[in-house]
Amino acid sequence: MTSAARLSDAALLLTVWEEAGAVPAPAVGAVLLYRAGVVDDLPAALDLPLSTAGALLAGLHVAAFGSGVEAVTRCPTCAEDLEVCLPLDGLAALPSGPDRVVVPASGTEAALVVRCPTTRDLLAVAGAGDPATTLLMRCVTGVDGEPVDARALGPARRETVEAAAERLAGPAAAVLTSRCPRCDGPVRADVDIASLLWQRVRSEAPAVLAEVAELASAYGWSERDVLAMSPARRGAYLALAGIRT
Repeated sequence: MTSAARLSDAALLLTVWEEAGAVPAPAVGAVLLYRAGVVDDLPAALDLPLSTAGALLAGLHVAAFGSGVEAVTRCPTCAEDLEVCLPLDGLAALPSGPDRVVVPASGTEAALVVRCPTTRDLLAVAGAGDPATTLLMRCVTGVDGEPVDARALGPARRETVEAAAERLAGPAAAVLTSRCPRCDGPVRADVDIASLLWQRVRSEAPAVLAEVAELASAYGWSERDVLAMSPARRGAYLALAGIRT
């Protein structure tokens, strides 16, 4: 994914930081994919299955910032705060799977088709009173394509459908499991790849903005002039201006 490395480009980083910060949280990943050049337009990014989007976002992070992400989670048994390393290269390398599966008929209940949700689906259900059920109603149909009322599914049937949807989500529903070093209890951490990449972009942007402000003040250069320079050259000019050593 050659375009992924462009996220480390200062000008693109600030564009992504500005645009992704202005959209609802579920749409951030789609903006990152579009602006990094992974997809041709934003509507296409919004319509990607979450499994595909997750793998592509992991690839963006690996190419621009590396595969390891440090995170903090809490042991549910002893409440110890744990530092964990989330390896994203494995998620980026996952092969593309189907975007829908058939849940076979069971007893008197007909077969169902479960489709992997997209970002557009998440945006549509964000304001719903019961987002999980509303999402199922968008993504589950009969084999003939007719809508299915997810509210009418029995508990066991719904559990089967939700398990199928989770498998379809792939990298978008990735979970890191480990043992707590203090109590040896099981630790489970959900991996939100879009959020991790967005956090990295937000953490990098202020430093770039500071360099632009410092160099513009010292030399009178425009933002475009500053961002066109390599990080090494910006650092050298900052040193010459006595701003950094």
